[in-house]
Amino acid sequence: MYINHATQAGLTEAYAATRMANPLFNQFCELPICQQMQLDESMQLFSSFDVEKHASGDVIYTAASETDKTMRLIVSGSVHVSSPSFGIYSSLKAGDVFGLFSFLDASRPHAATVTADEDITLLCINRDYFNLITVEDAALGNLLLRFMFRLLSQMSLKPESEYAAMRHDVRGGLS
Repeated sequence: MYINHATQAGLTEAYAATRMANPLFNQFCELPICQQMQLDESMQLFSSFDVEKHASGDVIYTAASETDKTMRLIVSGSVHVSSPSFGIYSSLKAGDVFGLFSFLDASRPHAATVTADEDITLLCINRDYFNLITVEDAALGNLLLRFMFRLLSQMSLKPESEYAAMRHDVRGGLS
């Protein structure tokens, strides 16, 4: 099969221009977690995510429910996080992530209920798709792994994280 490299380069440029014209892509690039990335890295990551929209009041998932193995990054809007033992204990906004621990450990049920405070737009990636990417495209898989590590590092610094709530429940309410 003959690959016309000039045509391929033109298509790549057209694809990049289309992505850059997408307002959601621009919002993604403005998130603090994306500030240090190169444009091509941002485009590759953005292309890996599905877009999910929820209306105000929608419950994304509930505490103790089985995981759908999906990590969600808030691009616009906000959610509140609650648990049966704490009630509402956190509010997340653009740039925050939730579902990452259940994404990483498929046998772990969700530790919290997440409800949209307003209309929200999320970028999501499912663990099965993530696994496929890491096998099929090593460079993109590596980029996704580094992105997940930055998200995990950012989350671990927040005392109100879903993980902190789960740890509190496991220890019988002891801090």
